[in-house]
Amino acid sequence: MTQLKQTSKLAVEESTDIDPHVEFQSHLPYMGVNLNELTTQQETYVLSRAGGMTIAAAGRAAGYQERAAYDVEKREPVQKAIQYFREQNRREVQFDLVDAHNMYLSAYRASANATEMKNTTDSLVKLHGIAKEETKPLVNIQINGSKQLERMTDEELLELAGKTIDHLEPKAD
Repeated sequence: MTQLKQTSKLAVEESTDIDPHVEFQSHLPYMGVNLNELTTQQETYVLSRAGGMTIAAAGRAAGYQERAAYDVEKREPVQKAIQYFREQNRREVQFDLVDAHNMYLSAYRASANATEMKNTTDSLVKLHGIAKEETKPLVNIQINGSKQLERMTDEELLELAGKTIDHLEPKAD
């Protein structure tokens, strides 16, 4: 009787496990791919590529020769499936301001010296937009003519900038 319970328990556990092939096929309508447009081998390839493997590595994982993997990669249904799963993965990753803040605080606590602490503090300030970055004045000088700046005298350069030679002389206020 104990053996029967164990057998029925295994059957229930197996029935709740979803076949990866069936699960993959449940996504087909959402990725714009028709049923049976991809082989099981291509499905394995797609999942490997969407997981971050290179073309060659995903091909090996799916059992393809290297050249065949590049041919599979070019197929439109494969491209659609890879794009779909990458988008799904992107949506699942939730990284926000709180996560970044906590990571910076961990880095601050692990700092070995004042320089590392200062760099982490600067990063936190930038992350939260606490300090405004200095705006450096933009000087735009347009020169008409063919005279090169290196050959100009100080007076000529000051004239281009709209100043006179008196501008360089120190004055007591």
